[in-house]
Amino acid sequence: MTQIVLTPEQVKLYNQAKEPVQVCDTQGKVLGTLPPDYSAEFLAELKRHAAEEGPWYSGDDVKAMFQFLDDAWAKEGAFDENRMHQLLEQFDSQRKQPS
Repeated sequence: MTQIVLTPEQVKLYNQAKEPVQVCDTQGKVLGTLPPDYSAEFLAELKRHAAEEGPWYSGDDVKAMFQFLDDAWAKEGAFDENRMHQLLEQFDSQRKQPS
């Protein structure tokens, strides 16, 4: 079997990756994809987060929230973090009201 040995810098990048790593030739052509090498600490952190109480949001909830913020941005122009939090409170209160 042919073997390619990574440089220490390349090994470090691979070990830090949290998503698949593409291996490319000098022209940028993808030769293969390596799955990330998740550390035990990283997996434990994921499990801790998964066990936490919500709130949890569906993909549709997140899309609706971003659409709400985008609409506000289009109407009001740029806003700061404080205004964003006000808008998110408004969004939450509107979503809790029965239709």
